[in-house]
Amino acid sequence: MILAYAGTIFLSAFLLFAVQPMIGKMILPWFGGSAAVWNTCLLFFQAALLAGYLYAHVSTRYLKPKQRAILHAALILVSLAVLPVLPAPHWKPLHPGDPSLRILLLLAVTIGLPYMLLSATSPLLQAWYVSLRPGAVPYRLFALSNFGSFLALFSFPVLAEPLLTTHAQAYSWSAMYVVFVLLCSGAAWIAFRTGKAPAELQSSANELDDAPTPWQIRLLWIVLPACASGLLLAITNHLTQNVAPIPLLWVMPLGIYLLSFILCFERERLYSRAVFLPLLAAGSGISAFAIYYDQGNPDIRWAIPAFIATLFVCCMVCHGELVRLKPHPRQLTNFYLMISLGGALGGLFVAVGAPHWFESYFELDLLLVVCGVLASLVLWIAPGALPDAARSKLPRIAAGVLWLGAAGYLGYLARHEKWDLSLLIFAALTSSAILLAPFWSGIVQLRITRIALPVFTVALAAYLTYAKLDDDRRYVVAARNYYGVLRVIDVKESPGTFGTRTLVYGNIEHGVQLTRQSLRRAPTSYYGPDSGVGRSIRYFQQHSPVRVGVVGLGAGVTAAYCRGGDFFRFYDINPLVLNIATSWFTFLNDCPGDHKVLLGDARLTMEQQPSQQYDVLAIDAFTGDAIPVHLLTREAFALYLRHLKPGGILAVHVSNRYLNLVPIVARHAVDFGKIAMQVSDDGESQDYFSSSDWVLVSSDHSIFKDPLFKGFKLAKTKPGLRPWTDDYSNLIQILIWMK
Repeated sequence: MILAYAGTIFLSAFLLFAVQPMIGKMILPWFGGSAAVWNTCLLFFQAALLAGYLYAHVSTRYLKPKQRAILHAALILVSLAVLPVLPAPHWKPLHPGDPSLRILLLLAVTIGLPYMLLSATSPLLQAWYVSLRPGAVPYRLFALSNFGSFLALFSFPVLAEPLLTTHAQAYSWSAMYVVFVLLCSGAAWIAFRTGKAPAELQSSANELDDAPTPWQIRLLWIVLPACASGLLLAITNHLTQNVAPIPLLWVMPLGIYLLSFILCFERERLYSRAVFLPLLAAGSGISAFAIYYDQGNPDIRWAIPAFIATLFVCCMVCHGELVRLKPHPRQLTNFYLMISLGGALGGLFVAVGAPHWFESYFELDLLLVVCGVLASLVLWIAPGALPDAARSKLPRIAAGVLWLGAAGYLGYLARHEKWDLSLLIFAALTSSAILLAPFWSGIVQLRITRIALPVFTVALAAYLTYAKLDDDRRYVVAARNYYGVLRVIDVKESPGTFGTRTLVYGNIEHGVQLTRQSLRRAPTSYYGPDSGVGRSIRYFQQHSPVRVGVVGLGAGVTAAYCRGGDFFRFYDINPLVLNIATSWFTFLNDCPGDHKVLLGDARLTMEQQPSQQYDVLAIDAFTGDAIPVHLLTREAFALYLRHLKPGGILAVHVSNRYLNLVPIVARHAVDFGKIAMQVSDDGESQDYFSSSDWVLVSSDHSIFKDPLFKGFKLAKTKPGLRPWTDDYSNLIQILIWMK
């Protein structure tokens, strides 16, 4: 029986987390490819998890065993009606704006009932197991559930995404769900035949009242997982906003989050305060530094590992303390319900609340401090277990290994980053504390940590407040909506330097304007006269008025090329970009030709238009430093070519710190029988130019014989590169890790 229950729980957990990146990737193109889409998906998954745990709690507590078994079997049979889990095209957005509600409704209709039932499986079957075997401890089944989830997450970018199309993934998942339905129906049949009441109901009301759980502990059941969940979304958002909204960077933080659940619930001794509380201080300090280092643009070779490691430590602290506070198994479903409620609240705070309350990504700063506050509170509310941990050899061994790793990591940073001596001294002292902490006596640990951790948390809060205020002083305006953070920076003119106004999206420059009146129409940044798009527009302007389309408005710099008689159309999904481009920059307002900005996802808008017969169509849609994948698929290129004149140029901006996009564009050019040329500009002719890489695609080979394109080489694809389509893409193969 235990094997049947364990197998069902494992499969349900695998399916529960296999569907998350799969369906998130399916709907990502419909809503602009923004990293915020994934956070909205995570919010839905946490809310559905809460609904599943609530269903498990209510049915276990208030229904008789046979009634419960019949209800559950009926629901899982009804859930087969939504298979296969493919979102219907009519959910594509019709108007620009915040798509959160539409995404939540889409997911509810497409996957809501199966996901809720999968969520309920682990707590429900654990409760059934306890009812069949009174006195059994079911928490290791919860760890098994998290292991299945962990395995599903990492199988997606390694196996599912590279090998299967999204439709094949959906049908494979649906087939496995049918297997789950059969297994779960068998478990329900076992429960139906036994007809025993669950352990909760066997306890009398008097017994439940004998030792009520203090309200402080019940509150911690909610706020500890809420903090971990919030940090998961905040760090995921921070990474995907500045790299790419790709499944790898979705599943890494989520996998780490689940790993902490597995370790803490599988064996309590794996969480040691003597190790993880000093690590919490070290990780929070390093991450706080990384948030603002180099104006928010740290090297990903150390920043990504630092953020991921900090997330792991914070989750270990939150979930480790949660396990220490776990109740008697008779309160099992109530305990899991509180955990899922906390997870949903953390997701709601980051995905919905933060974009409306904060002008920047301040939720990560805030949650790092909150984690320190909660750890400090737990030491006073439930101090137990700290002396016991000190007598174990495990913390000492773990601390030694971690200290050696930290020392090597600091050595790498000292060699590759220009950090001042005070920071390195602080890091060395923190590492020493990690090494020495397990060797203190338990009482010394408790007394020192009770004082030191709150002091550190106050210092962390003070540093983050100072760093944010100092960073905010650089901007003349800052605004945020669903799609991200937009800020404007002014630099005054000085001898030898032009005054500039710059639009920053996330941490990436999205357009510069010279503030001197006589120069404010000069093209700048990635769009200078020698850039790929600049050369393309200039080529056609030699002959006649031009028709230009630009996907991605930014500050509107390409409008600097607009002359009387020219035709310019801009496509952008973010209304906030248009507001800032017209109120803080003058490129659009100064354009003497026919110009217009079309709000909404570029592909959806262009699909509804007749051929625009553009001379030049520029693809320059970035969110932070991430280009939406759906704008680089074969179907997207077919749409672009439909809007080009027969001899026009498709100019794709491929400048990126982390992704080599050239082979993708070159492969599409080959497939459509076009020629592709890579135009690189070092941007050194003026200080207001930026280096840029563009790939120019055209069917007219004679264009690239013009002197404007002399000296540039054809763009090359990669051998064996599978073309990207709306049904298949694999960003891992073009990641630049060690450039």
